[in-house]
Amino acid sequence: MSILTAIFQAIGQALTWILPVSESGHSAVFHNFSGRFTDTCSQLTGVIHIGIAIGLFIAFFKLFKTLFFNFISTWGDIFKKRLDLKNVKPARSFMYMTVLSLVFLLFHFIPLGSYGNIYGIFHRFSYNTNLLEEGICMLVSAALLFAAISVENKKLNPLPCALQAVLIGIAAFISLPMAGLSFVGVILAVGIFVGMRDKQALRYAVVMSVVVLIVSGIVELCVAVTKISVISALIAVIVSAAASFFISKFLIVLMKKKQMRCFAIYDAAIGVICFIIGIFQILVK
Repeated sequence: MSILTAIFQAIGQALTWILPVSESGHSAVFHNFSGRFTDTCSQLTGVIHIGIAIGLFIAFFKLFKTLFFNFISTWGDIFKKRLDLKNVKPARSFMYMTVLSLVFLLFHFIPLGSYGNIYGIFHRFSYNTNLLEEGICMLVSAALLFAAISVENKKLNPLPCALQAVLIGIAAFISLPMAGLSFVGVILAVGIFVGMRDKQALRYAVVMSVVVLIVSGIVELCVAVTKISVISALIAVIVSAAASFFISKFLIVLMKKKQMRCFAIYDAAIGVICFIIGIFQILVK
């Protein structure tokens, strides 16, 4: 059973993280209906997050190779005092932008005394006895996707790169801890709003996802209350990495064929259901 759980959970988490349908939202719904009103996790969740990051890294290896080269060469230019911030090549500009956006996620670790940290404050709205918050967040995800689809084919004037990075960083900061908001979906939508092409927005979401998944996976392994066997961990990593590789390729095909509307409709449908259930849960109380 532990091996089957690892396989199905790995596939489920890979699907709901990479596709813009919110992994955290589906997790919160599952916990609610199973009566687990807590945000504690098992080591399996952390292992799978790391596996998803590995699969995305392999699928977009050329992108990460380019980013790493530009990151190293940037430091070389700094030490040699020849760094030029006015004439920046697109690849290096992309690297600068992703680093700036990721800085905003560090704010989650700001301590708030007995409340833990900022991430904990946001996260308290999830994994409770009510699905109203998750329903609202899923509806927001759907609205963002619908809006992004409507402007996708319009030639929007791109905002300055620094402003693009800041806006995406703020969106990522808000979406990560809120169950029901799709991290990938929000970054895709906001990226298109600020003037990115859908392909560039997807790459942006992938880079940020890999960093977030690795960090969250390590944290979850450290704070997990449920342990798993080595065999289950290996299977989970392999399955989640393979699943994320193929799912990411599938998402690219869907984006090329302009088929993202199905995810917006799905988010809206699940959001309405969770919203209605949440209202009913409040009335029952």
